[in-house]
Amino acid sequence: MTEIKRYEVLNSLPTYGPIYIPVSENDEPFYSEGFPVRFYKPDGTDWVANFRLGWTGLNKVFEFNGHDKIIVVAGGLGYIMTPEKEKPLSTFGLTINEIFQTDNGSLVCADGISILILDNLTGELWSSERISWDGFQNLELNDNIISGQAFDPTNSINEWSAFFLNIKTKELIGGSYREFTKFNPEIPKVILEDENKIRPWWKIF
Repeated sequence: MTEIKRYEVLNSLPTYGPIYIPVSENDEPFYSEGFPVRFYKPDGTDWVANFRLGWTGLNKVFEFNGHDKIIVVAGGLGYIMTPEKEKPLSTFGLTINEIFQTDNGSLVCADGISILILDNLTGELWSSERISWDGFQNLELNDNIISGQAFDPTNSINEWSAFFLNIKTKELIGGSYREFTKFNPEIPKVILEDENKIRPWWKIF
């Protein structure tokens, strides 16, 4: 059985044919070249999306066949799309610079300060609390654990603090931001964490 093509990443915007459709997180029109992707509808027609870029250089596309969703990450900004619709169902992130995909198809995204998880089984988009002041290095995903080092500008001896996040249980160990707040309880809670934000990304559509 031939697999149906649902999208194609383009090297540049097409110079002929129907005009491309600008796609942004807030429906604002824009006219510069972003991340161009051609989508193929079930009826045989196609259209070209010009995705507005986020703040990094990461451009990726992931297909979620079981949910009829395609995840486009354009310059670190995530768009949840279907080939039939010319507007995103939802958006997430802005500064995503590294993505891992688990065996069950879930996406684990690092944006420099926290970890975002698009759970392919539950349909949840989950954001960890803030882990790093600004940046990760040596990220690895092994089984259900994403680990690495979080940048800590407050530590003049060791600028990188190890952390381990269980993406199944959501348990976090370490991280530069959490360690700092342990010794600075006077910092208001509202500044410290944007903890355990969960919202559905495919259940409601």
